[in-house]
Amino acid sequence: MNQKLTLNEKVRQITRQLEVSESHEDFRLLRALENSEYRLFSDGDIDLFLVPISAEQTEEVERLQGLFTSVTEYIIQGNLKRTFLQVKTSSDHRSIFAPFISEFLSKDLSNPESSLVETLKEWRTLWLGNSGKLSWMEQRGLLGELFVLNKLLSMGTPNISQYWVGPNGKTHDFESGRINLEVKTTIKQPATVNISLIKQVAPMEGNKLLNLVVVGLEEGENMTLPSLVEDCRNQLADTIYVSGFENVLVKSGYRDHDKAFYSKSYDLGFLQFHKITDESPVLNPRVIGEIPSTVTNIKYTLDVHGMDMIDLTEEHWVQFRELFSD
Repeated sequence: MNQKLTLNEKVRQITRQLEVSESHEDFRLLRALENSEYRLFSDGDIDLFLVPISAEQTEEVERLQGLFTSVTEYIIQGNLKRTFLQVKTSSDHRSIFAPFISEFLSKDLSNPESSLVETLKEWRTLWLGNSGKLSWMEQRGLLGELFVLNKLLSMGTPNISQYWVGPNGKTHDFESGRINLEVKTTIKQPATVNISLIKQVAPMEGNKLLNLVVVGLEEGENMTLPSLVEDCRNQLADTIYVSGFENVLVKSGYRDHDKAFYSKSYDLGFLQFHKITDESPVLNPRVIGEIPSTVTNIKYTLDVHGMDMIDLTEEHWVQFRELFSD
């Protein structure tokens, strides 16, 4: 397998090979990637991915909704039988199956079953909840995060891309040793944003800084979600950080083959931030007391138009860059 392929390139190759397999009338196991021992098959109804393994055959088990695994034998050349760890799903799930397999291939496959368990854990929420295209709210949220990332990258600091971690399930969209950024995107006037987790805008412990960055959008012609994706890719081209970016982009639910559906164009209406402190008008767990274990998923709407918001200037971007770089 070509280890230099980005995650996105692997997704495209695996998708293409599944489409080729689907076009064959006879059963034929194809190589998932050039020079690899990983195989796949599709008949248009089911998609299979196979990893060589030394293990006893097992019955099929549903690991996630519509995703099944088993250990089984196949004849691959003449009468040569090989044992594989098989991952199977409906071909209708290919748009998420190909990224899932690409992520699986990025693991250490010396122990395929352990790496599969790790991948299943990481992808559980995405598989169950985001198997289709991004919703309007998800598109705008991702657009805001990429706008901030693109701005930071434009300052000549490609390493900052490694701090974009929101789609990985982290509390904040950007996290580093000295500063975190929580990015919220809105089209509402007056400006309000949705807080899906209390910790997103709660004051942090110690000396670490947390800034709430609000990206205000309005209908326009200057940017789309796909255009920002390409801007970030162009700035990371030929760097060691491009693969990590593609990995996080896949976790966000963005797929290149869906970009025609993300053609909504925007202009930047405003760009502001608020430094979160104990005095910030947000829900602060230290102030409201211990939250009972029976209370979960606290969400609320934050009227940022009523907060002390500061227009983001070039000087502020420089400060952010320096804090990320330390």
